[in-house]
Amino acid sequence: MVKSHRNKKFNHIKASLKERIKELECLYNILQISVEKQNFSLNEIVQDIVNILPQAWQYPKITSARIILDREEYRSIPYRVPLYTQESEILIKGKNRGRIEISYFRESPILDEGPFLKEERSLINNVARKLALIVISFEERKEREILESKLIHADRLATVGEFTAGIAHELNEPIGSILGFAQLIKKDAAAYAHIKNDLDKIINASIHAREVIRKVMTFSRYNEKGSEKICLNNILTDGIYLLESRCKKENIEIVKTLEENLPAVFANAVQLNQIVVNLCVNSIQAMPDGGKLILHTYSNKDQVVLVVQDTGTGISEDKLPKIFDPFFTTKDSETNTGLGLSVVHGIVTSYKGTISVESNLGMGTRFEIALPVKK
Repeated sequence: MVKSHRNKKFNHIKASLKERIKELECLYNILQISVEKQNFSLNEIVQDIVNILPQAWQYPKITSARIILDREEYRSIPYRVPLYTQESEILIKGKNRGRIEISYFRESPILDEGPFLKEERSLINNVARKLALIVISFEERKEREILESKLIHADRLATVGEFTAGIAHELNEPIGSILGFAQLIKKDAAAYAHIKNDLDKIINASIHAREVIRKVMTFSRYNEKGSEKICLNNILTDGIYLLESRCKKENIEIVKTLEENLPAVFANAVQLNQIVVNLCVNSIQAMPDGGKLILHTYSNKDQVVLVVQDTGTGISEDKLPKIFDPFFTTKDSETNTGLGLSVVHGIVTSYKGTISVESNLGMGTRFEIALPVKK
């Protein structure tokens, strides 16, 4: 009799322990999903969570789960018409956004809460809280991404202002040529021998003007397409195109050393263009009395490296650690946002790249960016 009682008690403890282990596994699996699938959509994350819930309840073979979140419904597979249901509200920042339902679709013994254990009530409430935290984290991350995107765009527009004078000069010359040669043709229609030559000049000037406008529009675009396979040399050539006139005017020599057959990177072309233009504009501003703007690309193992170097005024040692901080600037605060290098740093790190800087007062500054190669 005593032995039978002990066996019954042992079996009860064993069964309870087994249920606790299932509950802990459920919470651990939810944590794993939230960590490993941060880059997945919220719909995919919630669907993965609802699929693992039935295994944590006492009778998993007759258990179905359903999550309703913001009127969207997610069901475990398979899902059957419920006979008994246990549910918990999903409260997010004090607002009811939905509920979690755990159901048995067959008859089951009556226990603490219908056929459900009191520990299962604690578990479903815990799952609801964990899901609420996942939703909050997801929404805050998305909001941060939107703000970062707007910040990058604001800096891009500010940078456009940096080379507006150069753009005006670039456009004035070809447009003046177009107007002048068109007037000559109209005035002297009889001079057929000269017309072809003048038309060629008009065409070339028009192409140049169109190219300047295209590059400005590409750089200032807000709705960016996603990442793609890109050659950094092409980005560098496009980026410096808009600054060549300004460099010539300010007596700055551009020295390019680009590695042939440079491996491609997987990135957004507009953002890479922004990196190039921001760094080059910084270098130009650091050389008010002229100098050299040195651009260099090369590959190193699994990385592509971009070097932007100048022979300008340099950055003091005490300011160097702060140059990637938002709103920090060594220039006139009324004409500079202090976002340029911060945005460059953000873009580079978002591609799992690195950026380093070396500078000496009166000698110049060297930026080096390394981006992973597209495999």
